[in-house]
Amino acid sequence: MTELHDAPCPAPDGVARSYDHSRALLAEVTGGGLPLGYWRGHDRGTSVADATDATDALTGLVADRLALSPGMHVLDIGCGSGRPAVYVAQTYDVRVTGVTIGSRQDGPVRARPAAGEGRGPVTSERADGMALPFPDGGFDAVYAIDSLLHMDDRARAIAEAARVLRPGGRLVLANPYVVGALTVAEAGIVAAGRELLRMPPLGDAGDYLRHLGAAGLDIVEILDIGENVRRSHALAAAAIRHAGESQDGASRQRLFEAADIIERFGALPQVSYGLIAARAR
Repeated sequence: MTELHDAPCPAPDGVARSYDHSRALLAEVTGGGLPLGYWRGHDRGTSVADATDATDALTGLVADRLALSPGMHVLDIGCGSGRPAVYVAQTYDVRVTGVTIGSRQDGPVRARPAAGEGRGPVTSERADGMALPFPDGGFDAVYAIDSLLHMDDRARAIAEAARVLRPGGRLVLANPYVVGALTVAEAGIVAAGRELLRMPPLGDAGDYLRHLGAAGLDIVEILDIGENVRRSHALAAAAIRHAGESQDGASRQRLFEAADIIERFGALPQVSYGLIAARAR
């Protein structure tokens, strides 16, 4: 069977509240609310610094597929803490504009003035990725890391990304998706993860490819890195479980339950993770 569709699909305001709450929780239990990362086969680190390196490695994989040149203007849809935007700006000597729907998420980027000194200025603003406040063709490249999975109308979000992308520019998406069929029990695990993380149905890679084609983009590359990302879920679960040990009563139970859900969700073979690169015509 496919995914269960009974978990609620959040409206933009609900996504914003969820981002704010989940970011505060992850910041408390992991030291920074780190997004998913790319772990190589020999990586066995468990510290926040190790997770930061893995996050930067994933951002690098995305940025390498954007065909960047110094001075380009890049859009980060769902910039979160701002770390990927700063990494891309500094590493590739480009200008990055980030948009986020969370009311607290535009602060971290603006709180890093050094990121814009000399190489790669970074700015951010609050905006809905499904209704971008930018003119047509205003960006040389666009990327979205772990953001489209929270949007209930991904076709609209991808169409908006394509609209603001100049002809010949690249769009790279990095998101989890479902691969293959799910049993009833497995669909329940996915539904529990979606409900905890306030996500609409994950869909599969084919959904993204259809949306990209409909938006007038040509596929350049599809890269499945699910096995390299899976460790991030286990580390997040361990951090949340560790935080729960210092709590009492209902708070302790909620954190333990959340950790179990994240661990089972991330370990499910049918929950994979991919990068899809496309080019505007």
